Amino acid sequence: MGKLTKFDVLLGQELTNLERFIIKSPLGTPEFWSEWQAKTGEIIITKAAIRKAIKTHKERLGEEEIIKLSTMLEAYKEIASYLELLRQTALKIKGIDPVGWDIFDGIEGENEGEDDLPF
Repeated sequence: MGKLTKFDVLLGQELTNLERFIIKSPLGTPEFWSEWQAKTGEIIITKAAIRKAIKTHKERLGEEEIIKLSTMLEAYKEIASYLELLRQTALKIKGIDPVGWDIFDGIEGENEGEDDLPF
């Protein structure tokens, strides 16, 4: 194996930062739902904080900061999709059809106000 590049180190840091959202408990168990609820709550609150920071401070933010925040928001959207997929799978295992109800779409208005964001 060759020498680690700066990119390899940055990627490793990002993976370490985002690994906390991996749910390790078996699907559908009480432990799964507890983990899922905690991680889902963190994602919803974090996304709301990023949106609020952009909307209320966009005049004071530089382009680099806005790009960083928008990149973070995109990463959290992907994590939300992962958590939603796990929820739907766990419900299907129990025989419940979750079609038509996406937790992230209804709780926080996933696409609400995104046209106003500067990116």
